[in-house]
Amino acid sequence: MASIIDPLAGRQILPFYLVGETGAAPVVRGRIASVGGAATSILDRHDYPFAVASLQAEALAIAACLSTFMKFDGVLTLQAKGDGFVKTLLADMTSDGAMRGYTAFDGESTVPVADDMADSMPASVPLLLGSGYAAFTVDQGTENGRYQGIVELAGDTLSDAAQAWFANSEQVESAIAAAAGCRDGIWTATALMLQRVAGDGGNAARSADTDADKAAQDDLWHTARTLMESVRRDELVDPALDPSTLVFRLFNTLEPHVAPALPVADKCRCSPEKVTAVLDQMPAEELVDLVADSGMIEVTCEFCKTTRAISPPATRH
Repeated sequence: MASIIDPLAGRQILPFYLVGETGAAPVVRGRIASVGGAATSILDRHDYPFAVASLQAEALAIAACLSTFMKFDGVLTLQAKGDGFVKTLLADMTSDGAMRGYTAFDGESTVPVADDMADSMPASVPLLLGSGYAAFTVDQGTENGRYQGIVELAGDTLSDAAQAWFANSEQVESAIAAAAGCRDGIWTATALMLQRVAGDGGNAARSADTDADKAAQDDLWHTARTLMESVRRDELVDPALDPSTLVFRLFNTLEPHVAPALPVADKCRCSPEKVTAVLDQMPAEELVDLVADSGMIEVTCEFCKTTRAISPPATRH
């Protein structure tokens, strides 16, 4: 029986794995990211049309899923750029669970997706972003610790783009589903992801002693994907459905094992020091137009909407 949970407390990523009848070692790794709490507080700061907010919420959930599949100490960023109503979409998450997001859209045009349509299906990439690309970046803050994969926005959803990235860049078989919904101003944003465990030498399939073992592993992977494709949108956006309950509901026949949930928090990485460092690098002639009547430069972070008044570089040197 599903436990009733506070959506604002659903700031978690639940790791799990599937064994089936192949033995004790996992054949499929999984994550279910339930980040409605963080998504709600992030979206509350922005006046996005409902369809845009849905797209942003899905991006946050997908970024949360992807980040815990990668072994890194830094930031994973999902960024999409298109020629449609939405120009730029960004969601990122640090390895310690700090999340933020931002969307830039054409405020002069009519939203191409009605609210009732946006509330009944995954956010449409063709309708909102049009043509463009999605970039997935892992940045560990070192010279050689940054790499990026770019895919065209060829699918219908952000999940399609993320799945294409894993297939092209990581060469790992993966499956992703994501959805977001809002009830009484509270968002539910969930992403479910499966990944086949790589075998020796980085092959897509785990090494097997016999052809029978290999066939059993293949069968488990295909079964897991089929079961995942059966998940309904209303299940992903149900704030009363605990993530672990959904995992066992979907994959009960494959012996699911869950691990402790990982925390997620709405936490921006901006600071007065970072803003000052950016201003110090700008040409003096550009800074003149930014100075307010108070004699200070007022800078608003697009992520957390915090406004800071910074002294012009000339007055600090």
